[in-house]
Amino acid sequence: MTKPISTRVHGVIDYGWAAVATGLAKRIDGATATARLLRGAAATATTSSMLTKYEYGALPVIPMRGHLALDVALCSTLLVAPLFLPESERRYALLPAALGFAGLVTALFTRPRSPRELGDEFVGLYGGDREVSMVADQRPYLE
Repeated sequence: MTKPISTRVHGVIDYGWAAVATGLAKRIDGATATARLLRGAAATATTSSMLTKYEYGALPVIPMRGHLALDVALCSTLLVAPLFLPESERRYALLPAALGFAGLVTALFTRPRSPRELGDEFVGLYGGDREVSMVADQRPYLE
């Protein structure tokens, strides 16, 4: 099965996911354990994204397969985290579970190799699926 999410789109989702987790942690009033859990998950996701060998990795160290394994571990933890939250914070239990579900689905449908790992210096306009640049798409008009 061809996985529909490219590594480029996965990178955008990763950083957006971390921003949403951080924003939700700031919006929770009085739920310190849940907020701490969400901030930790956001920091973990951002760090792993910055260290991954894909289009949005700042210091490419971790292969894409390793990044996806980290995503699965983190999001699986978030899925079961509501079982371990204090009784007073159970009303916020849906937040880490929803983030965990979204991240897990994203990880399972992402291609396991990035163009950066495959050695493509120029990944083109479409992120490596088609090595096409805007100039290469245009046909020269010969007169």
